[in-house]
Amino acid sequence: MIVVPGLGVMCNPRNKCALQPGHSLMDWIRLGNSGKDLTGVGGRMRPVTPAELSTHNTTNDAWLAIRGRVYNITHYLPYHPGGPEELMRGAGMDATQLFDKVHPWVNYDSLLAKCLVGPLRFDLPDAEELFDTSNPSPKSDRLREPSKAQELVRKSMENLANCITPVRKKITKGDDNSKGSPPSKIMQSLVQSADLPMSISRRAASSPVKKTDKSPDSPLPLRHDWIQTSTKLTISVYTGHLANPGGCARITEGFLLIEVATNGWLRTLKIKPEAKLKEPLQLRVFAESGKIEITALKAEPSVWKGCGEVTLGAASRVSSPRTVECRVMEVSRVSHDTSLLSVCPRAGPVVVPLGHHVRVHRRVEGSECVRSYTPVGEGWGPPDGTEIFSALRLAVKRYDSGVLSPHLTALKVGDLITLSGPYGNFQLQKLKTVKSLYLIAAGTGITPMLGLIKFMMSRSNPRWLKITHVLSDASSSWSGHKGRIRDELLTEILGQVKCDDKCSHYACLCGPTEFTYAGLDLLKKHGFKDDCIHAFMG
Repeated sequence: MIVVPGLGVMCNPRNKCALQPGHSLMDWIRLGNSGKDLTGVGGRMRPVTPAELSTHNTTNDAWLAIRGRVYNITHYLPYHPGGPEELMRGAGMDATQLFDKVHPWVNYDSLLAKCLVGPLRFDLPDAEELFDTSNPSPKSDRLREPSKAQELVRKSMENLANCITPVRKKITKGDDNSKGSPPSKIMQSLVQSADLPMSISRRAASSPVKKTDKSPDSPLPLRHDWIQTSTKLTISVYTGHLANPGGCARITEGFLLIEVATNGWLRTLKIKPEAKLKEPLQLRVFAESGKIEITALKAEPSVWKGCGEVTLGAASRVSSPRTVECRVMEVSRVSHDTSLLSVCPRAGPVVVPLGHHVRVHRRVEGSECVRSYTPVGEGWGPPDGTEIFSALRLAVKRYDSGVLSPHLTALKVGDLITLSGPYGNFQLQKLKTVKSLYLIAAGTGITPMLGLIKFMMSRSNPRWLKITHVLSDASSSWSGHKGRIRDELLTEILGQVKCDDKCSHYACLCGPTEFTYAGLDLLKKHGFKDDCIHAFMG
């Protein structure tokens, strides 16, 4: 049994602080990419006055400003290497000077990009505050008139908030302002500045959508928002908590088409962009939040007034799996008989729902040969960091007497293969209340487990992951568990399990057919109910 340790602890050389397990830098990055709103204001950037900033000064609601930008640091407090108390010294105020004294070298914009509330707006005090000398404010020195540099940042950031993020306004013919004013030179320079966060405009779920689906038995319309830089446009589609969506995206005749599949339903977003987009597209799915994120490149660098016209098509039942032609992008060796193929669909990126699989098709001697494979997901590629983004990664074990595996393991970069899918009925909702997840796999049956491991580790402490190796053909030097799946082995590893009305455990099985059926029988004998077991069958 191997206990996988948690991620390392970062320490501030000036004020060292041991972080709690699950609160390392990588854990913070994982939280930022989970789709959770870390701004506290719905993710829509807006100006903040010093008076409003000063009200957010508790550990449960902490904002601070650095160089004219306001960040909600509430969720970041337990991740701060110097400790929450050190960071709270700047809560509710402009903490630029404090920040520069402690660690001016830190790239705070990248670290807190998902926490950005908006620009700090300096307002003149009202008459009562200006002339009331009997009760001076303890923070009056923080609200002094800004410098010229601060005022330049304030105006530029306010332009970004008010000009780039469009207001809801009906534009009619003959309106002199229908095309909007071009961005100022200051704003254009800020767009190109590396000091700004990656994402400079955001508009949560406010783009007009033409709803063409009114069928009462159809799923609810998808929510979406968009975010941009001068060179990229990112569309985020929200399907719901633990919806476990799949999707694909492509550019066709100038339109960006996004297909989203959830629970047997297929819906399409058709976007007519404000200007031309170009490939390659990138597609990511955040399993827990149900967010699908599509990033496209702008053909010409510019700041758009909007993402374009978005039409949500009618929802339809998925009648049959899709077939796509894919190009091999990378081939790497996993073991002496197993290879990892990274393939990309030629029509655009595809993401398979967690726990689902695809099928590889090839004609052999006049008949079609089909084999099932579960994509292993991101993060399981080569250790040299050359992993292809938005690729489907298939772990293929070679059988010398096999019909298809010798062909697949002999493929070269640039070769074409045909896939269909997705297939499967795994429901991520089953893991909503699960605290103990048992993954029992044989051989390449580990592939669906890899995605589940990443998903569960993103929700819990990595120290809780325990791995037990069992070798069916062990050498004399092997001192661990040996043999095949059996009752005594499960008793020793799992102990006694008792199902009740509020079970917090779940078991998944995958491997050869005989192994899977034997495992199902043994788990039931150990007290698992049918609702607490899922068998991946290809």
